[in-house]
Amino acid sequence: MNNLEGKNVLLIAAQLFGYEKEIHSELKNQGAEVTYYDQRPANDFLTKVFIRLNLKLFIQKKIDNYYTKIIEETKTIDYDYIFLVSPEAVSVENLQKIKASQKNVKVYIYMWDSIRNKKQALSLLPLADRFFTFDSTDIMINKKIKFLALFYIADYTKVTEQKKTLYDIAFIGTVHSDRYNIVKKIEKFALENNLRTYFYFYSPSRLLFWIKKITDKNFFFIQEKDISYISLKKENILEIIQNSRAIVDIEHPSQNGLTMRSIEMIGAKKKLITTNKNIEKYDFYNSENITIIDRDNINIEKNFFSNEFKNIENEIYKKYSLEIWMESIFY
Repeated sequence: MNNLEGKNVLLIAAQLFGYEKEIHSELKNQGAEVTYYDQRPANDFLTKVFIRLNLKLFIQKKIDNYYTKIIEETKTIDYDYIFLVSPEAVSVENLQKIKASQKNVKVYIYMWDSIRNKKQALSLLPLADRFFTFDSTDIMINKKIKFLALFYIADYTKVTEQKKTLYDIAFIGTVHSDRYNIVKKIEKFALENNLRTYFYFYSPSRLLFWIKKITDKNFFFIQEKDISYISLKKENILEIIQNSRAIVDIEHPSQNGLTMRSIEMIGAKKKLITTNKNIEKYDFYNSENITIIDRDNINIEKNFFSNEFKNIENEIYKKYSLEIWMESIFY
């Protein structure tokens, strides 16, 4: 019997490119009754900045009022689980209050950002019955922390192999750290080798972009004409991936875990160009499907683009699906 069949789950997760909706949907697919709340009290620019920079003191009253509202709206339901996904705004005090309003609820936490970037999440560890991270190095912090890689959603399994593609190399992602500079080096390499490219850089806010441009040396030479403030829809992303030979993945320099994009390429059975050397440790790694590049010296063998994707064992392939990811948490 499915462990989630007939269970009540209180899901608290930030809005992030629709992944919170996918998690909500999969919980329901596995038989749970789900109540969802954004972990942020609002998604305006200042609220996001104060939370992201751990300056929550400036909006703590707003956060507290929001979580009081959640408690009031959920106290009549007996929840089996509180599932927090990458919590930033949730304080120890507010999580304690939510737990106190429930009888025998269990708290499960999953981090899809490295704990070194979200150190405040560690304060929630004593309140968690299970605590997972996408970054394998985080498990050294505390034996209670378990490693679990990210997932691909079912849509990526429907990407079909194209006889003729539009692009040899494609990148779609949020502009941060040295991503733009690395992609520009890839663009130079591609031009020198007659490779077709598609690059889409996203920033959630023009104001945020210009603040970064003033304060972050990696942004000094970024041209605003290369930046879009509108995120691509899922169907557009899937179309670009389907029409590409290989997808570029550039992890944040302070992270060791594999990004969602890199796992999605397993689901789509597409070739991956990545800066993350840790990918060699994963059971799906195959140098014919995945090439690791140096952030400073870009070099990719030409036959990487001409050779076909090598199939992955079905058991390993399914292991990284959202379905199995969910089962791994609620086993």
